[in-house]
Amino acid sequence: MLRHPDHAGEPHRPTRPVAVVAVLVGLLLLAPAAPGAAGAGAVSPQSSECSVHVPVLVVGGTPAGVAAAVSAARLGTPVIETEARPYLGGDLTGAMLNMLDMDFDLDGRHLARGVFLEIYDRLGTTFDVEYAKKVFREEVRHEPLITLRLHTRPVAVVMNGSWVTGVVFEDARSHETQTICARRIVDATDDADIAAMAGVPYTLGREGPGFGREMMSATLVFELGGVDWRQVAAAMYGVTTKHILRGGVYHGNIWGYGPIMRVYHPTQPGVGIYDLNLGLQHDGSVLVNGLLIFGVDGTDPASVADGMRRGRAELPSLVQFLREMAPGFSHAYLIRPADYLYIRETRHIHGLYTLTAQDIIDGRVFWDAVGVASYPIDIHPYRPGEHNAYAAHRYIYTIPLRSLVPVGVGNVICASRSISATWEAAASARVVPTTMEEGQAAGVAAVLSIEARVSIRQLAERPALVRALQGMLYTQGAYLLPETVSSIGRPPAPWADRSHPLPPAAEIRRH
Repeated sequence: MLRHPDHAGEPHRPTRPVAVVAVLVGLLLLAPAAPGAAGAGAVSPQSSECSVHVPVLVVGGTPAGVAAAVSAARLGTPVIETEARPYLGGDLTGAMLNMLDMDFDLDGRHLARGVFLEIYDRLGTTFDVEYAKKVFREEVRHEPLITLRLHTRPVAVVMNGSWVTGVVFEDARSHETQTICARRIVDATDDADIAAMAGVPYTLGREGPGFGREMMSATLVFELGGVDWRQVAAAMYGVTTKHILRGGVYHGNIWGYGPIMRVYHPTQPGVGIYDLNLGLQHDGSVLVNGLLIFGVDGTDPASVADGMRRGRAELPSLVQFLREMAPGFSHAYLIRPADYLYIRETRHIHGLYTLTAQDIIDGRVFWDAVGVASYPIDIHPYRPGEHNAYAAHRYIYTIPLRSLVPVGVGNVICASRSISATWEAAASARVVPTTMEEGQAAGVAAVLSIEARVSIRQLAERPALVRALQGMLYTQGAYLLPETVSSIGRPPAPWADRSHPLPPAAEIRRH
């Protein structure tokens, strides 16, 4: 029999000396679960028995999910992390995206730190995809309180009023099901699957006045052998070509080829390619990022399968074109396409606050900031021929905790490209460094809400608890703007570069 949702499934463990939380716990009362309607993916508590109980369940082995699990475990809380794929890393590994879209300040220093910086210190801005799988796996293995379950796909949620008391999973190999019950759930799936199953409202793509439910174009990355990397780099530097290539070289990545690709005519419907982003791997192979596939609904498996089919069917003619036209590709051959499509956008959940493009442009510093970002508003075309209306400009802004908190559920917090944001704002906040900041904040918030005996929403609405959360993030190495740090009464972090202090946010916004 399931107990009250605020106590569901927590194994007995000794209390931990978390100073900030201990004072608050004595002052706060247990928050009862409010009644609410379950979503289409929900089942009743009586229809599924718990296979296991855990304080914090992190659903999704994305970079954000890794950050959430690690941050929660480091507070002394047992965590189960699940992932449907056979490895961790999300799009960086499954879709073979081997270059991070970075959050930098005006002087090129990291804004995303904490757990993200631990991963970055091993990977760098560009990296080998197989090595990235190892790095994410080791980051989790180093935390003994994390139990990792791969090949484990969520198929339903167990609801008790407005609380998700458990998640039903299917093993991708045996097809057996089990229910993991948890006091708090971090939805780190790219598409906010748990929130959607629980009935949280959302929009799809750029759904709204004047638009349908179109989503940004997807991409199929593919791997080539036989590419002469030195010749490619020489061509990009203009040593062997002039006015043919327009791009650049950065460590193991080269981008350009726009003038060449403009003369390529795709053979498949709803497919386009405007440029190439090339990534060198440890074995000498090269990843090619640039093949756009339009009309893919990332929440519909049939649509994703059709997009993958169209992308794979395009590869033979595309590779032949590169052999004939692109410097360094005369002996290129296809090794394999990525295991998964790179889906840039699906759901945008409705949260306690919706981040907007104006918030980004204004460089807004929210009172409940849990991360700092600066990646440009990078909108890829929804239809062939469309262009991004926003300039490639960095605005330093903050991520509010309330955008991670979905409406209508008491114990779920989201961390992914699907947080509560408009489709324009999500085009900036969707990148990995930002989602890992969200993941770290979500993991800490899950633990803090348990200790303080409040729902996730109550935590997000109580300034004293938000300050405690910010202080715990700061202690874990996350970067917060000076205004936020001063509000929680913290001294400069020991890792801060005192000889080159970050400028105040107001000065950053002025530039």
